[in-house]
Amino acid sequence: MKSVIKSSNGLVRELEIEVPVEQVDAAFAEAYQKYRREAKIPGFRPGKTPLNVIRSRFGDAIREDVIEELIKNTYPQAVKEQNLNVASYPSIPEYELNEGAPLKYVARLEVMPEVEKVIYDGMNLPDEKIEISDTDVNSVIEYLRKKHAEVRPVERAATADDILVMDLVKLDDPSNILKGERFEDNEVDLSSPMTVKEFREGLAGMKAGEEKEVTVNYPADYSDDRFAGKTLKYLCKVKEVKERVLPEENDAFAKQAGGAETLLEMRLKIREDLKKQREGEQDKWKRNEVVQQIVERNPVPIPEAMVHNYLDSVVEDFKKNYEKFDEKVIRERYHPVAVNALRWNFLSNRLAELEKIEVLPIDTENWIKRFADNYKMDIDKAKEVLGKSGRIQEIRDSIQEEKIFDFLFSKVTYLPPEQWKREKEHPDEKEL
Repeated sequence: MKSVIKSSNGLVRELEIEVPVEQVDAAFAEAYQKYRREAKIPGFRPGKTPLNVIRSRFGDAIREDVIEELIKNTYPQAVKEQNLNVASYPSIPEYELNEGAPLKYVARLEVMPEVEKVIYDGMNLPDEKIEISDTDVNSVIEYLRKKHAEVRPVERAATADDILVMDLVKLDDPSNILKGERFEDNEVDLSSPMTVKEFREGLAGMKAGEEKEVTVNYPADYSDDRFAGKTLKYLCKVKEVKERVLPEENDAFAKQAGGAETLLEMRLKIREDLKKQREGEQDKWKRNEVVQQIVERNPVPIPEAMVHNYLDSVVEDFKKNYEKFDEKVIRERYHPVAVNALRWNFLSNRLAELEKIEVLPIDTENWIKRFADNYKMDIDKAKEVLGKSGRIQEIRDSIQEEKIFDFLFSKVTYLPPEQWKREKEHPDEKEL
């Protein structure tokens, strides 16, 4: 067998392969014997059908079997011979197959990118301090008071703090988002920022028994993609107005709602919880920002086959969650996400190799010990549980990722937030 790289364009390779005539003829002979054994043709006993009849009846099918078998046996050998790190299944745009002659075919494929180095110089992040204000704590207290409030019906017009029980009748839905025409006993909290603006502003002042047409312009970033950017019109029929009677802000409330003995203890606990939450959010943001800076500094080409597979997974997830969506729009929207995610995967793995970032046995042991402590079990039991769940490799991958980020954060320059924002918006005007 002979192989040669016919052409190379980016990550695409065209591999020309020639299979010797002896191997081709042997493949045909084997295929003929198979069809003779299995063919059931009137007038002939199994295995006794003349070869010319087999050729006449099954010629096309035999050729397909032969080309498939020859490619299966020779393509991997050619890839190994040319030392190619393959990233995609091959397509075979052309081939010449005839008995008594060598097989010549071209396999078009993509290879993995070669990452020689990972550039991480010049990364920067804002040096932001986390501060929890009294206003932040008060907002949580107010949320808990609402959560533990007594809700009771009232015979008056609704205020901006009330809850409405109402039936909704769909009047206009150009995109046919809602299945059905009438939706009964919906509770609409006029005080919630999650309630659309048109309901909050348009329904205050209404009483039980009244109805009103309301047109809702859902914002482009609305939480439910089906409604985002759409306009729907409803007839709102108010059935009941409810008010909240908030509990007093005292030690009894702290015991009921905050798991604390006193109001002061509750406020301190809320402050600490908010700080941990903000720290988690800040860490997640910093990681995303570092990933973005790394992929921008290292524009490694990504095999289109891998991007396509990534987008296939995204589309499958959408199919599980939505009955109707535009697949073309989803693929276009998530294409840059796919490229960046795959690029980061290549770069982070190569960075670990170059900087010798490894997961040591002690790292895994420490992780399992923390897991055991959290779930109040001994180490051996924790190892047994994690082993049965098949999570050990996942744990090692997670530890390695932590180490990679620790390394990258150690290379970051922290700037005053305003300076960082200016340089981010105007990269050509960086301060010296």
